Order: sequence, then C-alpha cells, then structure tokens
Amino acid sequence: MGMKYFSGKPNYKNALKNVLDSMAKNKGLANEISKMIDPKRGIDNTTVDKIVKMGYVQNSIQKIMSKDKDGLDKTELENQLKTIIVKSWNDLSDKAIDKVKNDLK
Repeated sequence: MGMKYFSGKPNYKNALKNVLDSMAKNKGLANEISKMIDPKRGIDNTTVDKIVKMGYVQNSIQKIMSKDKDGLDKTELENQLKTIIVKSWNDLSDKAIDKVKNDLK
C-alpha cells in the first residue's frame, strides 16, 4: 500500500512500510476511514490529518517509535505517511471515489 510514493529519508522506509501494512490489515480501520472521506472532496489535507491522528494509526506509530534505533522523528514519520496517503488517493481517485460512493449507498 502506497510505498511507491515514498520520497523521504531512507531510514523512514521500513517504519512507514510497517505502519501502512498494519493499517492495510485492519479492516475496521478501512471502514472508519471510508466513512471520513467526502466523495466530492476525496482525501484532502484535513482528512489525511484526521486519518494520521486516529488512535490505531497513532498506536502503530508509537510502536515503531518505541523500537526505533535510527533516531526517527515522529513528526517526519507522520508527514511522510500523510504524503503517501494523499499521493495514493490522487492516483486512485477515480476508482477510490467510485468505491466510496458504492459503500455509502
């Protein structure tokens, strides 16, 4: 999920991959996120901020930070995650918007 959009510092790649994998495996989280997305606006900065601040996502980030040996910065990790989510959404927006619209019916 989304790692082709990674453009950050190399030492963040594994941490981001772990957070994204954790998010992708949690079906309940996907449902919660889909409810947050306005089909007309998609995922904008406000929505992505809410996604990254969700408890499950913050717990995943916190687990990564507690095991960190590379001196990762939590804010940088969150910003990279936001960038990946927004870029992924923009590339998939037609398909994703259709899926969200179908889910809302």
